Formats: sequence, structure tokens, C-alpha cells
Amino acid sequence: MRIIRFSVAGSANPIFGLAIGDQAVPFAALQAKAGTSHLQLADSRSYLAGLPDSERLARQLLAWGEQHLGDFGSGQRFLLKAVRLLEPVEVAALFDFGLTPRHLKNSADTMMKYEKDNPQTAPLLQAFAKLVLAPKPNPPAGQPVPLSFYKSNMNSIVGDGETVPWPAYTSYLDVEPELAVVYGNERQPVAGFCIFNDVSARDVQAAEFVGGFCLTKDMAKGNQLGPYLVTPDELGDPYNLQVTVLVNGKVKYEGSTSDISHKAADVFAWLEFMAPLKPGSVVGFGTIPDCTGLDHDDFIDPGAEIEITFERLGALHCRFAEPTGNLLPSRWPVREPLQKYHG
Repeated sequence: MRIIRFSVAGSANPIFGLAIGDQAVPFAALQAKAGTSHLQLADSRSYLAGLPDSERLARQLLAWGEQHLGDFGSGQRFLLKAVRLLEPVEVAALFDFGLTPRHLKNSADTMMKYEKDNPQTAPLLQAFAKLVLAPKPNPPAGQPVPLSFYKSNMNSIVGDGETVPWPAYTSYLDVEPELAVVYGNERQPVAGFCIFNDVSARDVQAAEFVGGFCLTKDMAKGNQLGPYLVTPDELGDPYNLQVTVLVNGKVKYEGSTSDISHKAADVFAWLEFMAPLKPGSVVGFGTIPDCTGLDHDDFIDPGAEIEITFERLGALHCRFAEPTGNLLPSRWPVREPLQKYHG
């Protein structure tokens, strides 16, 4: 089942519903046609808080809608390609873990190429690389396995098809395709999965290893979620999905979720060891190795159209905007396609 939040032309109001075939169908329209009314399907917050009953009700409406979709008129269903797909749930919190060690090692290697002569950042990167590869000790009795994460900018969450403004402080903007799990409630912790694109400015990242990834991660429209919330029954094994990144219609990066080292139960256990999770908490597991510019030292240029596809999760689209003015000096050598923005 593919659960969506979307808006239609002429209205900014979010609509909660289902993707049925190539159609976006509001739960309100489904219930009106089917002669039912369930508060658990009023919006994503009610749906997540109402699990597992809300999923059962939604599945019943999906089956009914598949049989009666031809009866829906204008304003009761919309072509998916004609609507704006928003982040699939109203996000209560957004956490990003680093559970793909090979990407972390690749990242440290690329950063070291540019930071090796910097006495402030080079030792940090060397220590980070050793830490990533070192065996992890067993946690104390009664404590879940500790897993590193950071808290993402709640003001920069967007859905599918967004244009990301190019920040003036970077010449190395990058995608970060991730598998994300959405927390439901204590009765059903895993509500489903979606794609997470954690856009990153790479040439400022090494300097922010101490103090937090602010410039690196907190740019406008830098946290993209979507296109759907896919329920576990439809997804199969989320930790064995193929991932492809297309740039301007051509394959640029490929990888797999099989590199993820821990599962949803592990991240939820660690987060709840500190504080209760709220419905709508979203957790990224970590960047898919081989699927970023930092993995390969091969970055995306301004103006590029980007499509991130996860097997059975759909495709998340974005565009890197052209800078609107001159860029600030970069810590790293300026790439040829960005020379014109450095006056």
C-alpha cells in the first residue's frame, strides 16, 4: 500500500490519501463513495497514532477503490503525475543515522584528499576513519546498542519534485540517498518506509565535525522525503533494495540497501532508550554507499535534474538550482563547471 500526502493546482492544502495505480485518491473521497467514515484516516497523524487499526481500514478502502475507481469523477481522483507529492507524513522528528560504514569510509577518503594539509581537519578525519572501522564493544547490560545520529533541520523538509537552492557557501553540493523508516506507535512501531535525500554541502563538512553539521546539512529544502509511505507488506525486505541515481536522465550512481548494518528495531530501541518516540518520527539509516558524489569524488553540477530510485519505493526527484550570484571561496579546488560563479 502506498500512502501519500499531496496538493493539487490552485490549493496549498495537503490532502491525505492513497496512490491507486497512476491515480492519487483522497481518503475523504474513498470514504464518501464507500459510505464509511473513520477519524483514523483524517490525516497522517491520526493514521500513525491509530495503527494497526488504521492500516487495516486503509487497506479495505484500497481494495474497494481498486474495484470502483471508474466511478470517481473530477475532483475525486487525480493523476499522480499532475499533483505535487508532499512528504508522505507530517514529520514529528527527523533523525539521521550513520549505519553504512562503507560510505563513511569512502567519504573520509575523499575528504582527506582535499583536507590532508589542513592541521585542524586532517587529524579529525583520520580519527573518524579509524573509529568507523574499529570493532564496537558490547553495550552495558540493559542498554541497547549505541548508534550515532544527528537531528535534522525540521524547517527544510520537503517532498518530491523540489528545486534546491544552491547555497552560496558551497561548490560541492551533493545528494545522499537513504532508506528511511517512519515510526507509528508502540503497537506497530514500523508504519512503513520511504526515500530520504539528505542534501549535503561537502566542502564545508570537515570543518563541522566538531560542533554539528549546520552549513553541511541545514540548507533550504535539504531534507526530501517521499514519494510515498510504503507499508512493509508491499515492500518485502527493505534491507535488500537496489538504488539508482539518475542525473539528467543518465545513470550516475548505483548501490543497495544491503549495506545497512542495523534494522528498524535497533534504531527505535536506541532512540527510545533516551526518550519516547512520537508517531511520525522519521529515521534515516545512513547514506547508500556508492550513491553520492563524495563516494566517487564525482559531483553534480548546478541545474541538474536528479532522480533517486529505490526498488519498490518509487522515485524521488529534485533539481539543483543554478546559483543566483557569486559563490563564496571554497575550501576545496573550484570545479570547472562552477568557475563562472566565482567571479
